[in-house]
Amino acid sequence: MKILVYLPRSLGASLLAFPCLRSLQQNFPSAQLAIVPPRGYAQFFQNLGLDYQVLTLPEFKDIGGLKKASARLKKLDFDLGLLLDESFASALLFYLARIPQRWGYDREGRGFMLTKKVRLKAAEPQLHLKYHYLNLLEKFGLTVDDGPCRLQLPAAIMEAAASRLQQAGLQPVETLAVIKPGSSFGPARVWPSDRQAELARRLLEKGLLVALVGSRSSQEVSHQLRAGFDGRVVDWTGQLSLEETAGVIARAAVYLGNDSGLTHLANLLGIPVISLYGPTDPHLCGPAQPPAVALKKSVPCSPCSYKACPYDHRCLQQISVDEVLEVVSSFLAK
Repeated sequence: MKILVYLPRSLGASLLAFPCLRSLQQNFPSAQLAIVPPRGYAQFFQNLGLDYQVLTLPEFKDIGGLKKASARLKKLDFDLGLLLDESFASALLFYLARIPQRWGYDREGRGFMLTKKVRLKAAEPQLHLKYHYLNLLEKFGLTVDDGPCRLQLPAAIMEAAASRLQQAGLQPVETLAVIKPGSSFGPARVWPSDRQAELARRLLEKGLLVALVGSRSSQEVSHQLRAGFDGRVVDWTGQLSLEETAGVIARAAVYLGNDSGLTHLANLLGIPVISLYGPTDPHLCGPAQPPAVALKKSVPCSPCSYKACPYDHRCLQQISVDEVLEVVSSFLAK
């Protein structure tokens, strides 16, 4: 049996789907499992050394691209397609590829293209994404495993990260704190840079080393954060591949971030995670397993979908450095 899973379109949501992939594999132990990763992340998923084939498909922004992608899928003869992405386009792709069994949530009017479907009622409470994906399997009569899910990085990734750490003068015996200071979504998800700088200063006083990671979108915040530290804070924002970033995070004693894919990656790696949530709800998209603490303040305007706060950013302004340090200390004491 050949099974294809179309993962959600963001890195974070795809990582939260790993327990679903594991459960699917447990229910069909002899099946060949393949995944369609989020666009732009195929190489990363391939380099993780997973037990799944990673498929890259032609972009299908128009009907021509959709036909090319579906023609390629049709040749691969999948027996079952599980759609964790909930768009109309992904269901149409599987439908045109003539995958015999097409399972997924009935959203965006795509139910007629699914052979097994789950329609969520408006009155049903929203589930955390991890359980949202597991719920799909459960509704189809499969057994689900919602226990902790751990990702073990290949030796090549860990060696590349060790080389980066050595070049920066960081010794293997030293305690490393990794901070993701910015957000590609927008400043609404970013803890104020002066708070992050104060946190870094106090972590250094505790004897920890501090490394900043993230894409180029984090660089403006990271430049503000590291000012005045005379190189004692290593700034890798915009400089590392995602694989190298994963390796650096795997070496950390603690990780601090916001609602982002890297936060879920750190959580999947088993690193103690402190995630700061402002406009989004950690009960729906926070770290899915221990060791993790999501800090969130209850304010009347949250949750929201603003990329930049039109008010006073109170949801994140109210999180203090002392609160974060208290969680750091509790993790380091274990």
